[in-house]
Amino acid sequence: LKDSVALNAEVFDEFIFDDFYFINCRCPKCIELKGDRSWSQFRLDQKKWITEELVMKTAKEINPDVNVIIKFPQWYEAFNETGYDLEMEPALFDSIYTGTETRNPTYAQQHLPKYLSYFVQRYLESAAPGRNLGGWFDPYECTYNLTSYLEQGYLTLFAKAKEATLFCLSSLIEDPNFATFAPAVGQLFKEVDGYLDQLGNPVGAAAYRPHNARGEDNFHNYLGMCGVPLEPYITYPEDAKTIFLTEGAVDDKDIVAKMKKSLLNGADVIVTSGFLRKLGDDFKEFANISYSARKALVNEYADTKDNGLTVNGKYTGDAKILIPQLDYCTNDVWELAAAYGTDNNYPIVIRFSYGTGRLAVITVPDNMGDIYHYPVEVLRVIRGLFAKEMPVVIDGPAKVQMFAYDNNKVIIRSNMIYDETITLVLDKDIKAVKEIVTGRELPIVDHKITIARTSPSVNYVLDLIK
Repeated sequence: LKDSVALNAEVFDEFIFDDFYFINCRCPKCIELKGDRSWSQFRLDQKKWITEELVMKTAKEINPDVNVIIKFPQWYEAFNETGYDLEMEPALFDSIYTGTETRNPTYAQQHLPKYLSYFVQRYLESAAPGRNLGGWFDPYECTYNLTSYLEQGYLTLFAKAKEATLFCLSSLIEDPNFATFAPAVGQLFKEVDGYLDQLGNPVGAAAYRPHNARGEDNFHNYLGMCGVPLEPYITYPEDAKTIFLTEGAVDDKDIVAKMKKSLLNGADVIVTSGFLRKLGDDFKEFANISYSARKALVNEYADTKDNGLTVNGKYTGDAKILIPQLDYCTNDVWELAAAYGTDNNYPIVIRFSYGTGRLAVITVPDNMGDIYHYPVEVLRVIRGLFAKEMPVVIDGPAKVQMFAYDNNKVIIRSNMIYDETITLVLDKDIKAVKEIVTGRELPIVDHKITIARTSPSVNYVLDLIK
């Protein structure tokens, strides 16, 4: 490794470590060296020493101005188990790069929701502001559907990556399995060049995930697939007005104090049932809600028209799903959405006041992808929790993504396998909506617009005019 670094530093002014710069060895020697440490801590210690002594020290001695880049993979939920560290390594390397591969979420080993191609680019930007040089994706495991390859490219650019790297040249020009991929991605770049410079900075609800956190893997991305725009933070976003916390946020030992401060300052804080389970009794600072050992198999739901005083309607999901049952105290906190049982119902969304802010709990199905089976009426309640600062909210089924920007531009992109009509509910200050690509103005009726025939082949890039 030291010889390879020395050679590259002598020849080049910039070189990059691909995302196999990790450790997963459990050989007898590693078992002996690990001692009483966890595998995670052992590998983090190894990587720190390797990076400092073998990589950066060697490179800078030969070429002080060399730019040494680490490319992080897309599987950030498991980084620390293999020695990746989003606090230590961005501080040691000159720059970072982001893997934005998603491929097939069902039939691939890494089971990653498509929204991750956007979310991980933004998350790593938070880890190294201004030094995240681009997004990197490949064609592998995408031959089942060319759109799955292009999805990576669109979302990399929608996340405002500085550049895109296509891996790898020999596959794209020589492998007959990928003969159509290069011309297709060329057309993608041509399309996005028509509007990318008109998009502002990405915005969304502040999603806090500390470095080396674990829990509810990729739930941010399942939620993103339901049309909720998120802006990830690796440090707690104390000034944010809407803050989203999944189970991994509990790994911040000061999370209760930070939440309390945000709520007393008037913020909306939204947590998941996994967050509730992991935090345990400490959540009782806010309300007596707990994660029980009981489950419920459900497919009929209710919402409320009076902030939880009564439940309303009966809405059917398209599949039965298994959810955890939350224990809570009625009349102290309120259900905004529920699932029906036999002479019973179970909370899907609970919300209550704390200080001058509001705190909400979302019930996450045991199979997190089953959130897609919540009917529109339940998704409407969930999206509403995140809508405090959004100029527009999707009203429709899951698997339609929305990307929002601070200059009132939004992109709507469907991942449904059939055409579907969706509604966008506009903030009252929006006076007109224009499609940037076609120049067509969309009619507004009761502060809503309708988009017909959303499909994975079309991006609706909208200008919301006040």
